[in-house]
Amino acid sequence: MAVLGRSVWLCALLAGLSAAASASDGSYSAIGKPGSFAATWVVGVNLDRKSCLVKTAYPDGVNLLIGLDGRRTERAYYLMFGSEAWDYEVDRNYGVNVTFDSASTWDGMGVGVKVNAIQGVALEGLERTAIDELAQGNSFDLEIGGRAYGRYPLTRTRQALAAMDKCIANIAEGRMSLEAIAREHGVDSVGPPPVEGLSSGGGQAPAAPGADREPVQALGKSDVDAAYSTGSGFFVNGDGYLLTNAHVIDGCKDAIVRQSNADVQPATIVARGQTNDLAILKVSSKSPAFGKFRGSPPVRLGDSVVVFGYPLAGFLSSTGNISVGFVSALAGAGDDMSKLQISAPVQSGNSGGAVVDLSGHVIGIVVSKSDTQARGTTGNDDIEVIQNVNFAIKADLARFFLDANQIRYDVEASGDELKTPDVADIARSFSVQVACQAKE
Repeated sequence: MAVLGRSVWLCALLAGLSAAASASDGSYSAIGKPGSFAATWVVGVNLDRKSCLVKTAYPDGVNLLIGLDGRRTERAYYLMFGSEAWDYEVDRNYGVNVTFDSASTWDGMGVGVKVNAIQGVALEGLERTAIDELAQGNSFDLEIGGRAYGRYPLTRTRQALAAMDKCIANIAEGRMSLEAIAREHGVDSVGPPPVEGLSSGGGQAPAAPGADREPVQALGKSDVDAAYSTGSGFFVNGDGYLLTNAHVIDGCKDAIVRQSNADVQPATIVARGQTNDLAILKVSSKSPAFGKFRGSPPVRLGDSVVVFGYPLAGFLSSTGNISVGFVSALAGAGDDMSKLQISAPVQSGNSGGAVVDLSGHVIGIVVSKSDTQARGTTGNDDIEVIQNVNFAIKADLARFFLDANQIRYDVEASGDELKTPDVADIARSFSVQVACQAKE
């Protein structure tokens, strides 16, 4: 299909609904360090479409996805707008109007699709010139079916497309496979340089001299030379699949899990992604209780949270511990938009545990805590103790990881707020302690 101008490329319809329904399946890793309302792109793969994609999620829950459809003989791209709060009817045609930089307008038709909990409108058969034209804009105003959604930034879109192109080239040249990228959760992604004071492997790293940011310490192992590693995890469905942090099982071939005072069960390591520090385990038995991810409303600054896990194994209670706090920031250290900052205290062994809201729905996965930070330029005369500054991987990234590995999960709207003991009972019911022995 030749692109004749701005009014033409949006006219393409879905080639097949089944293909569009998996448009967001992939593994992702964050690109860029955005401001408070900038586009944070992630790059990943789609196994059904046999190629790569990029995606961004805006603070109001609207998602924009761009990808290459590798099944076609001619090179063709697809585009999708979606949100968990939308209710567009699957397979129905909708008019789409996109105005770039308040001036240039694209008009056309799209088809309603549903991708897990996200419903939206997809457009197919687009040529690269149309995608590049989109990337040249600074922002766009979106209207679907006569409903206006407002203005959205296109920050770093060209860098995101470059990352997608690199992913496509690596696959085409045989340097890596789609399946390997999906399993590794974004190993070929393009991201920002490491933030000073943060280690690349999840352990503690000293802050650069004079740097005004804290080192972040991964929580899984109490001693890097120890033979055993312990952490926390939680079931995501009734089939025995559970999530934890990749650093909890680092160097391990398999693991064991224990729920409260129940018997220990062996667990198979199904997938691990070092980039976003997530891993999937599976036990042979069914899991009658499992965590459900919060769909709507979006997590807000100041939301109350409860953390359940198994910190400081052998010292604290073997039946698990809870801590309570708030969402302190909607980004992690260095404006890392893949994480939340929480004030709920966490310790070694909390890694991989669920962060839940007051209705018991999962909004994050505990991953790291802050240590002390030296301030001043001479000696250690001025030490500020960083208190209750801890970080959790956002639930969206965990869901992307589960999608990439074809693991089902449930998403629900946040319900009525419960009393803390009731929330603790819910979190305890689907949480486990994870342990493994690293190979020598």
